[in-house]
Amino acid sequence: MKTIKVRALVLREYEAGESDKRLLLLCKERGRIMVYARGARKPKSKFMAAAQVFTYADFVLAQGQGFYSVTQAEVIESFYNLRTDYDVLMAAHLVAEVCERTLWEGQDSDELLLLALKSLGHLAANADNLPPKQVVCVFLLRFFAFYGVAPQADACVICNLPGDEITDGVCFCAEGLVCAEHSLQIQGGKVIRKLSESAVFALRFILQSNLAQSFRFNAYDSVLEELRKVTVLLWGSHFEWEGKVICTNWQ
Repeated sequence: MKTIKVRALVLREYEAGESDKRLLLLCKERGRIMVYARGARKPKSKFMAAAQVFTYADFVLAQGQGFYSVTQAEVIESFYNLRTDYDVLMAAHLVAEVCERTLWEGQDSDELLLLALKSLGHLAANADNLPPKQVVCVFLLRFFAFYGVAPQADACVICNLPGDEITDGVCFCAEGLVCAEHSLQIQGGKVIRKLSESAVFALRFILQSNLAQSFRFNAYDSVLEELRKVTVLLWGSHFEWEGKVICTNWQ
C-alpha cells in the first residue's frame, strides 16, 4: 500500500464508528485532505494527541481506494492554550473554519497554512497580549490578499487620489478606499463612511507589512471594530458562504 508523509494542521475532527475519527487536514504542499484515524478515540490510542483540532503534526498516511488512513503521527505543536479562554477559542475556530470552507483538495495553500499557523500561534501565546479581535482582523485581511481580493488601501478606487490627500473623510467599499466625493458612485451602497485615519493606517500596515510584522501594532478597540466591519464587508462581497457567528460578536 502506498504511503505519503505530510505536515498538516487539523482543521476539523469528526467521530466515526465506535472509536475512529475522520480528520480534515490542511497539508503543506497538498492542500486539503480528509483522512481516517482508526482507534483515535480510544484512551490509549497512539493517534490521540495528533487527532485533535488545531494540532499541527507530521502524519504518515496509507493511501487506499479513495481515502487515506493515518499510520503514524507526531505532534509538532498542539496550541493547547487556545482551549483555556473562550474568546480565544472562538477566534481559533473562525480561523479553522475559514480555511475549511474556502479550500479544495490539491489547491496550493502553503501561504494560507503559514498564515493560519501564525494566527493560532498569536492566539495561543498569552505573553503576546494581542486581543483575539486583532488577530482575527489580521488573519482575514491577509486571507483576502491570499485570494487576490485585498482592498486598495493607498488611494481612492475611483479617482486614484492618494489616501493621505483625502481630507474630506475616507470611505470604504469592497474594492478599497473611496474619497467622499465619489462615494455615491459605489454600487449597492456598501460603504463604511468616515473610516478613521487610525483605521486606514492599520489597514495599510496589515496589508503592506511582512506576515510576522503584520500582527504587531497597537490599536484602540474602536479601531479594531472598524477593521472588523471592513472584514465583514469584504467577506460578504467576495464569498457566497456567510457562515454562522463563530467568533463572539464577529457579525
